[in-house]
Amino acid sequence: MHAAGTVLYCVVFVVFRKAAPLDDSTIVGKCQTGQAEFYGRLVDKYSARIINLGYAMMGNRHDAEDVAQEAFVRAYKGLAKFQKKAKFSSWLYQIALNLCKDHLKAKSRHARPTDDEQLANLDGNPKDQAPRVIIQDELSGKMREAINKLPVLYREAFVLRHLQGLEYEDVAMITMVPADTVRVRAYRAREMLRESLAPNVDTFWREKAAKEKGKGKKEPAT
Repeated sequence: MHAAGTVLYCVVFVVFRKAAPLDDSTIVGKCQTGQAEFYGRLVDKYSARIINLGYAMMGNRHDAEDVAQEAFVRAYKGLAKFQKKAKFSSWLYQIALNLCKDHLKAKSRHARPTDDEQLANLDGNPKDQAPRVIIQDELSGKMREAINKLPVLYREAFVLRHLQGLEYEDVAMITMVPADTVRVRAYRAREMLRESLAPNVDTFWREKAAKEKGKGKKEPAT
């Protein structure tokens, strides 16, 4: 191989190595040896998921962001005692979930599970939007409301399994209950939501069909 080719190969190899992602266990190991700057990679990787977890559990985006921040702080402080044979993601979820439940217990009543930011970001008056958009937003709001009315044990199983997409075994590790119990709780949560949302879903599809049928009618010739 020519010298120029060798140099180019080495440069490409080094760049590739620098760009290669590190797994959680490796990053945790680096943090445990004093390379704290690597912790930012874990924050970048999991921040959106933890915020979404908090939002689904508590129904309030600001509370979710506060819980996420606290969860990452606690996880960082506890890294020295963290055993790498466990999954960092499961451990982080467990910390965040416990913070969510503590927050729910501390509040005398839950915050109303609505997201005004979604309407605020629409252009113009929300009433001027297409009927289909408004109907979908109302249905989304009903879904959030229904999830927040689930008992906490069923809610956490549903959120972790169906909204976060975790495997039953991972949810079992996070909630510290058998996987079969997680399956039962997630199933019951789905049944509760199906029963709660059935009238809203039926209304949504009836109004959607009516609007589309109306659009299909041609103006009478004059």
